[in-house]
Amino acid sequence: MRQVLLTLAVLAGLGLSGAVAVVGLGLYNVSAQVGHLPGVSWVLHTTFRNSVKLRAPSMEEAPDLQDPDLIALGAGHFATACAPCHATPDSRRSATMRAMVPAPPRIRDAIKHWQPNHLHWIVENGVKMSGMPAWPATGRGDEVWAVVAYLEALRSDARPEAPATVPETEPQRYCATCHGPVDGPVPRLDIQTPAYLEAQLQAYLSGARPSGIMAQAVSLVPRDSLSELARHFAETPDRPAPPDLDLQAVSEGEALAQRGTRDVPACLSCHEDGRRGPPLDGQHRAFLAAQLQLWRDGVLNHDRVMHAAAHDLSDADIHALSAYFAGR
Repeated sequence: MRQVLLTLAVLAGLGLSGAVAVVGLGLYNVSAQVGHLPGVSWVLHTTFRNSVKLRAPSMEEAPDLQDPDLIALGAGHFATACAPCHATPDSRRSATMRAMVPAPPRIRDAIKHWQPNHLHWIVENGVKMSGMPAWPATGRGDEVWAVVAYLEALRSDARPEAPATVPETEPQRYCATCHGPVDGPVPRLDIQTPAYLEAQLQAYLSGARPSGIMAQAVSLVPRDSLSELARHFAETPDRPAPPDLDLQAVSEGEALAQRGTRDVPACLSCHEDGRRGPPLDGQHRAFLAAQLQLWRDGVLNHDRVMHAAAHDLSDADIHALSAYFAGR
């Protein structure tokens, strides 16, 4: 037994010495031109595949991935955030991207063997040592589903054409690829003031208001254009939200909006006619519901009163409030 323990100790010492030599003396060649040692790629990819499948969210959390608004929103984000590495179905990866190790696969190949919930985990979390970044804002898995909806549309070619505007030289046209033609998860801007919109753009830029989609978008346009963009979209008419036919939800939402407490004011005390908060009348219902959920769950927390107002809302309450304000 003593000899066995001695042998194990010697082997452990040799292994540690080898590791120290590799790390401390730089013996391992990290050049991307050389690539991995035999078998390493298989080990890494197998680990990656099993790790994703273990941690992926349930498909019960997924929204309607065939929603055209969700697909269009994902297409717009993909065009600037993902296409530089994975290319679009109609373009090629650059020579620089193809020289990466591992090289980012063309997007159709990248999604081929994954289910939607697997894609969601990959897009939200990224992958270590692969160049695949995590989503730019934590807690915004709701936004990630838009990209997944677009990727799923690629499988059947039921996809919108990716926007081709250049954000740096055409910021208004770039922003208008989502704001205007896309409803649902994309808010109406024409019901807000230029000052409010500019403040939100600055908040997205600084990260005070978390959004992976807006953080990406606002980082691409010139900073000196933010004021002009805010004024332009505040003055550009947009389509009003369609009236909600769920009259019971609208009635319940009205009662909730008028109710307040000593510590939390009623919704209408701030949001009616934009007295202290942004006006909500006619805003898209899906956007309102998503924002209320984010306030309730603490993802949005830059306004103490708003977080307190949403803290105890149930899903049914959020459904009712969003129906009410969308139809006002």
